[in-house]
Formats: sequence, structure tokens, C-alpha cells
Amino acid sequence: MKQLFFIVTLFMSTTLGLTIDFGTEKAGDDWRIVNDGVMGGLSTSKTTILEDSIVFNGEVSLENNGGFASIRTLITAGALSDCKTMTMRFKSNSTDRTFGVSLKNSQQYYIPYYKYTFTPKTTEWTTITVNLSDFKHYRISEVIGNTMPIKALDDVYNIALIISDKKAGNFNIVIDYIKFE
Repeated sequence: MKQLFFIVTLFMSTTLGLTIDFGTEKAGDDWRIVNDGVMGGLSTSKTTILEDSIVFNGEVSLENNGGFASIRTLITAGALSDCKTMTMRFKSNSTDRTFGVSLKNSQQYYIPYYKYTFTPKTTEWTTITVNLSDFKHYRISEVIGNTMPIKALDDVYNIALIISDKKAGNFNIVIDYIKFE
């Protein structure tokens, strides 16, 4: 009986979700850059891992039908299955730019994915929390649906931070963590 109590207690105290902590856990090593060069574009970007965060910066170019820069990481499919919200702590001096967090469940670029977009309002540290149901359905940077069905989280294996706001120029964002709960 004591063993059963221990197992039930352990199960109940297990935290569901996923935390990508660029500060404490130095999670930035697992992220890779994917820019529009994969389609002939000329955008550039880089990441810099700091002691307490990761910096993602560069320049978006609209030349050669380009227009995006991103950093991406793989996660275990199903890791977000029981999650309802995303919380992100960041700061940016690009208050005139729109960034997105995307969730993908296919390697094919033309397969729809889910994205939440945001525009930094201040250059100070900001924490946002959004419902995952607020992520919109996209195909090749165009909205094709209103909200993400929660069932779609079962197959998400890729998380990306992307800038694809159809504006040329420099951008900068510093991220402390992204947490899915």
C-alpha cells in the first residue's frame, strides 16, 4: 500500500509541459538557424548565448523573394500534448517588428503549421502568456485558419522563433525562456 501511495504521489507531483530555459539550462545549443537562403533569399541571422538568455538578431532582406529568419529546435513529439498555455520572457529593441513562435508537425514546408505572432511593446523585459488555442493555422506565412485544435499538439515536434513580417531591416530579440504548461 505504501508503494501505491508513493507512485500516486510521484505521478501527481510530476510537472507536465516543456520549459526551454536559455539562461539557467543554456538550452540555446539545441537551436539551429534557418533563414530564407533555403529558398534563395538573402536574410542573415545569428544567435549569441549569454549567461542568462539567448540573443537572436540579424537582418531580413526581401531580395530574391526572401523575407524571413528563424531559429528552430526539435522536441519529442507529444511533449506538448497536455499543455494549454505558452509563457515567454523576452526583450527587444525591435518594437516596430513582428515575431512569431511556430509549432510544426511536419518537415514539409508546404504543410500547415501553427503560429502565434507578437510585437514587442517596450525594450524592457516582458513576460507574455498566451493560450495555445490562440495560435493561428498558417501555410507558407499566410493565415489559413482561425485557431489550433488542441489535438494538433500531439504531433508537434518542432518549435521555432521566426521573423517574417515582410519588412526589410535589422531585428533583435533576447529570450530568457519559453514555457509550455
